[in-house]
Amino acid sequence: MNQKIARVLLASAPVLLIGGAVAGAALRPPAGADPLAAPQLIAPAFAAPPPAAQPMQEGRALWVNRWDYGSAATIRQVMQNAKRANFNIVYFQVRGPWDARYPSRLDPCSPRLCDRLGGVPSWDPLEVAVREAHARGLQLHAWINGLSGWESNNGATCRGLRPSAPGQPNHVLVDHPEWAMHTRAGRPMACPNGEEYVYLSPAHAGVRTHLARVAADIVRRYPVDGIHLDRIRYPGAEFGWDRAALAQFGRDPAANPRDWSQFRRDLVSRMVRETHDSIHAVRKVPLSAAVWPIYDRTRFGWTASSSGIAQFFQDTWGWAQGGYLDVAVPMTYFYVADERCSYRPRRPGQDPNPDWDCMVADHVAGMRPSGRHVYAGVLAGLGRDEMARQVRIGRQRGVNGFSFYFYSSLAELNAFGFLGDGVFREPAVPPRMNWLE
Repeated sequence: MNQKIARVLLASAPVLLIGGAVAGAALRPPAGADPLAAPQLIAPAFAAPPPAAQPMQEGRALWVNRWDYGSAATIRQVMQNAKRANFNIVYFQVRGPWDARYPSRLDPCSPRLCDRLGGVPSWDPLEVAVREAHARGLQLHAWINGLSGWESNNGATCRGLRPSAPGQPNHVLVDHPEWAMHTRAGRPMACPNGEEYVYLSPAHAGVRTHLARVAADIVRRYPVDGIHLDRIRYPGAEFGWDRAALAQFGRDPAANPRDWSQFRRDLVSRMVRETHDSIHAVRKVPLSAAVWPIYDRTRFGWTASSSGIAQFFQDTWGWAQGGYLDVAVPMTYFYVADERCSYRPRRPGQDPNPDWDCMVADHVAGMRPSGRHVYAGVLAGLGRDEMARQVRIGRQRGVNGFSFYFYSSLAELNAFGFLGDGVFREPAVPPRMNWLE
């Protein structure tokens, strides 16, 4: 799928006949031939033109996070650069810690848009992004976070969680502090903490329903081309001991560790399915998700790494086989290792590097039974040569596309022309998803 289709240029020439006759001339049999026999035509000097070349099908997505834009002008620049690099999809983040970077009646306005949580927006970044993307032939998928409830990096951020302005929706943790995920000790996650966010527990029906409503509301109100989920996982295996979860499980987690893990895994899967179904009740647009780069570390014998399915309760392949995930986008933000499927530092003193090639090939194999797609994650910060190398290897492994993290990193590398004139030289369209038709 990565080879260019050459255009065939046909020169104008007459069709030759037996005896040298041309089209429109009288037909005479050659000397010595039966005068009653039908004249025979020589094969044409050129073939009929082939059907029009079909565009290459390859997803080329660009993650644009909530720090990458701050005005309509910056959004226009984002889309111009994405087009220059021959991307065809933009994952545009409009929801971070359960706040909105667009006018919403469900989530409070983000402080990054309204200067305070729950203010009144003066403009609509999502409307601008959709318009500017479509004007350049780009798909725009709304990127929304799943279970990351509120940023918890420092005390100032934590103090920003407060009631909204009159007439604006409150943050769910203001109205429902009991929805916060609990630790093994049975206490709600603190703020600040070392997990970036105070996560929400999918054991609460209200948490699942709220995400589904937000996704459906975006699809109903904006002509987006898809929904992209992120943070649709637990922060780790030591979380989930809230009252709602324990009551539903009905057993002692310590005495039933496997079932307890499966129970939490099923809650996340249910959340994805309910979000998918709510979207499709409005319009059948694809649902993609940024997922953990290692589905199951035991498949490689890696003991020091974390698995999406075991440590974060994220069953990506199960979502696809269930028919409620269209594209898995593994966050494979690592180098291609010198030795395939190794898990060693590339240089002395560096952190271990799980092999990009091995992880991507594993996701392709795991998603193949469902027929759903894989867009391999590429970390722009690894440099131009590594990005190009990963695109070439990914095509060999049979991925359906790529997703680059993230816009600002590519801008710092001035890499849009590098991609558009290099591995993305040939324009492409996102792969067809026949199951949505």
